[in-house]
Amino acid sequence: MKTKGIVTAGHPQTAWAGTQILEAGGNAFDAAIATLLAACVNEFCMSSLAGGTFFNVFTAKGESYIFDAFCQTPSQKRPVDEVQFYPHTIDFGGTTEEFQIGMGSIAVPGTLAGIFSLHEKLGTIPLKVLIEPALEIARTGSLVDDFQRFDYAVLESMLRVHPDSKALFIKPDNSLVEEGDQVKMPMFADFLEALGREGKDLFYKGEVARKLTSDSLELGGFLSYQDLENYKTIIRKPLSFKHRNNTVLTNGLPSIGGPILALAMSKLKDKRYDYSPDDKQHVQQLFSIFEWLEQIDRTPQGLSQLLAKQGINSPSWQTGNSSKWGSTTHFNIMDEQGNAVAVTTSNGEGSGYMLEGTGVMMNNMLGEAALLPNGFHSWEKATRLSSMMAPSLVLNEEGLVKMVLGTGGAGRIPTAIMQVLHYVLDYGFDIEKAVDGARSHLQHGTFDLEPGFFEDLSTIVKAVKYSQWDKNSMYFGGVHTIHRLSNGELVGVGDKRRSGVVRKV
Repeated sequence: MKTKGIVTAGHPQTAWAGTQILEAGGNAFDAAIATLLAACVNEFCMSSLAGGTFFNVFTAKGESYIFDAFCQTPSQKRPVDEVQFYPHTIDFGGTTEEFQIGMGSIAVPGTLAGIFSLHEKLGTIPLKVLIEPALEIARTGSLVDDFQRFDYAVLESMLRVHPDSKALFIKPDNSLVEEGDQVKMPMFADFLEALGREGKDLFYKGEVARKLTSDSLELGGFLSYQDLENYKTIIRKPLSFKHRNNTVLTNGLPSIGGPILALAMSKLKDKRYDYSPDDKQHVQQLFSIFEWLEQIDRTPQGLSQLLAKQGINSPSWQTGNSSKWGSTTHFNIMDEQGNAVAVTTSNGEGSGYMLEGTGVMMNNMLGEAALLPNGFHSWEKATRLSSMMAPSLVLNEEGLVKMVLGTGGAGRIPTAIMQVLHYVLDYGFDIEKAVDGARSHLQHGTFDLEPGFFEDLSTIVKAVKYSQWDKNSMYFGGVHTIHRLSNGELVGVGDKRRSGVVRKV
């Protein structure tokens, strides 16, 4: 018997995979596994089984957990002159960014381990069934939409590094795939089938692990067999804070996105909103919050102290290191039973190295400057990396899930989520109006605003540049959102900035 529910995601076939599992009687967590597997096909540059993921879950029994399946630093280092680690520059259209790729950029991957941990704790139907939608997409083809075409174009130089990724995304005439093309991934389909038979040990202890770590040793990486064998998903309590009559549950320390979100929201909760969001006063308030956020100590230790000052208790956490345009995607699922899950996943930009015969691109988290503020190769050994990712849930006064949301967007993740929550919880907007509403962000001395705000910024903004965009942009995230209405109906919005979609069962 099918399970009624809703999925919001960043690609039509990604959302379709989740609804297929709800149709088969699975719960929201079963559907999340199928959706994530499908995202690894449809959103290749944003998600990978060899990347990192956070699952924020709330069960029908009222239990809440963060499944931290993010990447970890290796347990050993080697001389830098032995490491394959080199820069790639990408052009976002007026803005360029440099990141590092190669075997030396690969951190210990967590996404696949997280899938198996979620299935073991909360899944209800066999993994072989959950694999089937992604398997079908990989064999028959994933449709390249406008947003994925943009993403592939941005990372084209990286996609050309390895023959396996080049075969997927570069056509015989040496041109990049276009919008409307179908990308088939037969090797990934075969790998999924093998996972269904052999389980996660295939990746973390078996043939794939041996090949990956052998190549790492030979080609200039840090990964060892023990790094893969010893990787564990960490299950934590979420960071929880009150906002008016609601409770927000988000990703906590050592990741920093959720704590920054909590601190931003703390600056909003005691104010009145008898003025319009496009009013000068509102823009001034947002700017002052962003300016404060730019100045705070963003280390996990510093954020812990700031949270305590605001009366927000931070759950215990393991020490970790503490962002870019954002090769990250997000999706949400709720079901009629009261289960809810928000999932944010990333592969960095990809390392350029494909696991032989699997169709899986390895991450480049050790090549992300934003994750290593003290410089490349400054990482502590065997330490869970920090992240800006902040999948979030909102509970109402009765303790039921009211909203599920999150986004990609690197350093803009907390402020993008904050502004959607602000529009819903403070202004009372419906979620479509809240998600579509104009966003702003302050970073590196520039205050960026989408159209729809008070425009005479010369009277507001002092000592920084400001940039008024002529249209909404994926730069400000893709806050796909689900809202439970007071009558119990589930409604969803896929953020148009990142080609979001909604599917219901």
